[in-house]
Amino acid sequence: MNNPTFTPKKFTLFSGFRPTPRLVRAVDLAGQWAAPIMIVVVMIAAAIFAPAFFTSANLKTVSIQIAVLGVVTIGQTLVLLNRSIDMSVSAVLALGAVIVVQTESGNSIAISLVEAVGIAALIGLANGFLVAKRHVPPFVATFGMLVFVGGARLAYTKGQASGTVPNLLRSMSIESIGPIPAALLVWLVVNAIVIFVLRYTRFGRWVYAVGGNPGAARYAGVNVDWVLISAHVACSVLALLGGLLLSGYIGYVDLRLGGDYNMNSIAAAVVGGTTFTGGRGNMFGTAAGVALLIMLLNLVVVLGLSIHWQYAMQGTVLVFATALQGFRQYLLSR
Repeated sequence: MNNPTFTPKKFTLFSGFRPTPRLVRAVDLAGQWAAPIMIVVVMIAAAIFAPAFFTSANLKTVSIQIAVLGVVTIGQTLVLLNRSIDMSVSAVLALGAVIVVQTESGNSIAISLVEAVGIAALIGLANGFLVAKRHVPPFVATFGMLVFVGGARLAYTKGQASGTVPNLLRSMSIESIGPIPAALLVWLVVNAIVIFVLRYTRFGRWVYAVGGNPGAARYAGVNVDWVLISAHVACSVLALLGGLLLSGYIGYVDLRLGGDYNMNSIAAAVVGGTTFTGGRGNMFGTAAGVALLIMLLNLVVVLGLSIHWQYAMQGTVLVFATALQGFRQYLLSR
């Protein structure tokens, strides 16, 4: 007599766990409101342990830093909404600032800006083409672009950036219009434009459709490749704008300009509720994520802690946001 075939049962730690719709909704809300709630917690902690955080000079610094990272993260969010990622934003940020500063002495600022925007758009176009048309994994394609652009910048500057930051950029970054820094106004205007596009235009609906289900979007007549390429172009141009604001704020460019903006832009977008799986996220959440990350990094400085704690803070924020996303996906799969 033949023995019956033994099939071992698959065992997981939560094999008997079945999430309720209420639990899924609670985790969903936690992902959406984690950043605003943490901002309130950080402000309370700052009021107790670091009152210097609320001085006018420090608040202006925080506002400008939020504006710079915020502009870059808007572009990163657009890419993430399309199930992609851009690891080259820091290189584009630095290259654009270098081009404007290096060429401003020989050209008018308008010509320099047009050149920088054109180069940034070409970099975004190359990223989008590699991801959409050649099907290169987004991390690999954009990380390769990061290395290429970084090398091109070193060749262009011969390893030594020089030149004067134009007065227009200085004014745009450090001057104020009333009590509000001009850089913060730039960020708010860009935010408003992108929010309008995502909410009220056909392209905005396509972005969420492509991120949610690219196959279904393609069957519905959406040009998926065009939407993805456009998102990468917008991301690179916004990274350039962030670089111009940053160079205007610090007053010079160097080889390390914007080095942290790859991970910071991803962390801010993700903690603000944008998912790596695409089709989910918004600019309000991204703005909250940016504000939270900058406030935490600034608080490290105000408290007089070692600068290395900033890296620990960045990693903690990203791990927390990713874990929350992963838990939500697990609940949905159950």
